[in-house]
Amino acid sequence: MELFGKRWKFDGVTAGMVRPRTGHNGRYCVLFERANAELPEIESINWAKPAVERLGSPQEFGLPEGYGFDVVGITYENATKSYTVELQVAAQYLGDVTEYQNQIVELQSTVTEHAATIRTLRESGNAAELEAELDAAYEEGVNSVE
Repeated sequence: MELFGKRWKFDGVTAGMVRPRTGHNGRYCVLFERANAELPEIESINWAKPAVERLGSPQEFGLPEGYGFDVVGITYENATKSYTVELQVAAQYLGDVTEYQNQIVELQSTVTEHAATIRTLRESGNAAELEAELDAAYEEGVNSVE
């Protein structure tokens, strides 16, 4: 007899419901019925970066996507023959940030070039060119952020 159903799989281990831990920010509880998962299976889940599969409704509450977790504790409830894993958010995975990193490198290069030009113009005392270069650098910076 299933009390919580088969709503999730974490690293291939079937779980029932997931719920936030009341009064504890960033904590969640995942229920595993003993009929669907034994303690060694539950302990083998890589909570730092779990493979999550939704088995239930798309509206079903689950763990936040893209996060890793630390196990706070695992308890067994004899009355419901289920394990409860309490998790704490540990890390967020941002996915592929290569494009963002490349953009940062380009912007840092542009800033370095503008800084060198501004330094040269200050040393030469050419206020009009310095003002024009500062305006151009500002506009380029504003436009690259948009």
